[in-house]
Order: sequence, then structure tokens, then C-alpha cells
Amino acid sequence: MGETTIAGLALPLAHIGHWLWVFYVLPVLIVIGGIIRSTRAEKRREREDKD
Repeated sequence: MGETTIAGLALPLAHIGHWLWVFYVLPVLIVIGGIIRSTRAEKRREREDKD
């Protein structure tokens, strides 16, 4: 590999750490969304049972 190719790869790899938070946030948001959804469904079920 030539110098320009190595330098061209080094720049994106050097900054990839700034974007790693995306891989942590996405699963957390999915879990929080699932908790909220199941909580709302449970409250709706309880409301229907009372009526």
C-alpha cells in the first residue's frame, strides 16, 4: 500500500471512536421502548378489567 492509501485510511479510523456511542445507545433505546410499551399495555389491561 502506498503512503496516500495508508493516510487515507488512518483519518477515518482515528475518528471512529467518536461514533461508537451509537452502538451503545441503540440497544438501550430499544430496551427502554419495550419497557414503556409493556407498561402501557399492562395499564390498559388493568383499566379494561375494571370496566
